[in-house]
Amino acid sequence: MFINTYDNVKLYVNEKGSGIPCIYIHGGPGSWSKDFELFCGIHLEKILRMIYLDQRGCGRSGGDEGTSYSIDNLVKDIEIIRKKLNLDKVILLSHSFGGIIAANYAYKYPQYIKGLILLNSTLNLEDSLFSQIEYGCNLLNYDLNKYAGYSVIRNWQKVASELIQKDLYYKLQYKEYKNFSRMKKIDEDFINCSMSKQAFYNKEYFKNYYDITSDIKVKTLIIYGDEDYAIGVNHYLNFKFENYILKNIKGKHTPYLENTFEVVQIINRFILKL
Repeated sequence: MFINTYDNVKLYVNEKGSGIPCIYIHGGPGSWSKDFELFCGIHLEKILRMIYLDQRGCGRSGGDEGTSYSIDNLVKDIEIIRKKLNLDKVILLSHSFGGIIAANYAYKYPQYIKGLILLNSTLNLEDSLFSQIEYGCNLLNYDLNKYAGYSVIRNWQKVASELIQKDLYYKLQYKEYKNFSRMKKIDEDFINCSMSKQAFYNKEYFKNYYDITSDIKVKTLIIYGDEDYAIGVNHYLNFKFENYILKNIKGKHTPYLENTFEVVQIINRFILKL
């Protein structure tokens, strides 16, 4: 189905399963929800009413180069979906960049949050990019000091480009190349890239959102990978949630594909405690 926003952007939304409503907030900036739905969501649908959203300018949703992709609008889109679907309280389940959106929604609309699940999620994109630069230099056998004096974004673009040229970029997110190939196959159907094209020019995306977590009182599940260099293996140490459960997975950035049943089991246990 498609749900219209206040500024007439058509959002792709797909509902499956039954139970507590759970809105999946994908990463990127500029990814989509299809991969999570196919690899992991299908199992969560047995206990949750899963709501898969392609954010504005992403995947199957509308939005073009003239659309506003502010954090505020991304948060408003979630609230519009909640209202349109007549939901009381929801669980937000985020991955990667989606953590910034989910945390901002929970900060602004705490009364509508049943629980928050941050799966390998960032709350400071600049810190996460620096982690990728460090790990990328290790993979390339480069001296990190050669990038001193340049911006994080410029350095990340440089390192990422060289990793791609050497067919090593997949190591930032996957344990095995075959899983990268499986994800790439899913993304062949990707339609709208408008959000991703402007993402690195959006200063809001690179703000520090650690501090708002001290005001988020809802029960929060934090799942992190001990080899998730895409986010930073110690990134979660900067979070300031008061009411949280911390779970480690021995894996990289995409555990919903590479550690599926462990992720599902952890989330199931968390849901039972809500």
